[in-house]
Amino acid sequence: MLSDDGGNPLAEVGLALSMAFFSLMILMLVAILNSSPNKQRVKVGEDGNQQTTEKMDFYVYSRGQLFDKSLKPQTIDTLPKHRKILLAVDPQLELSAVLDIITKVGHQNLQITKLDLAWQKRLQQKGVAP
Repeated sequence: MLSDDGGNPLAEVGLALSMAFFSLMILMLVAILNSSPNKQRVKVGEDGNQQTTEKMDFYVYSRGQLFDKSLKPQTIDTLPKHRKILLAVDPQLELSAVLDIITKVGHQNLQITKLDLAWQKRLQQKGVAP
């Protein structure tokens, strides 16, 4: 017995490939949604050295002044344009002030974090923080 259902073999192959692609897409989506977020922490030793997981320039913003990691005053114009920047701000700083900083810097590779207790103590020792 011969059966002619009129199916096109290339259409069947195309359908099978599209189902395989859709299955892979769903698996990737599930994998991305269930992955843990990448958290970065900056650890500072007594001498002010930092250890990060990627190359970033570290700056501190306190009392309306910008400082580098050795607490030397800087200006926004001196920030490197083509490098990633991690800017630590006072935890009590208002959101509007943080948004003003972001606008002034105008940098695409800028990441904002809050100062931890070690940095706050270091700023107080240097007479930079209140």
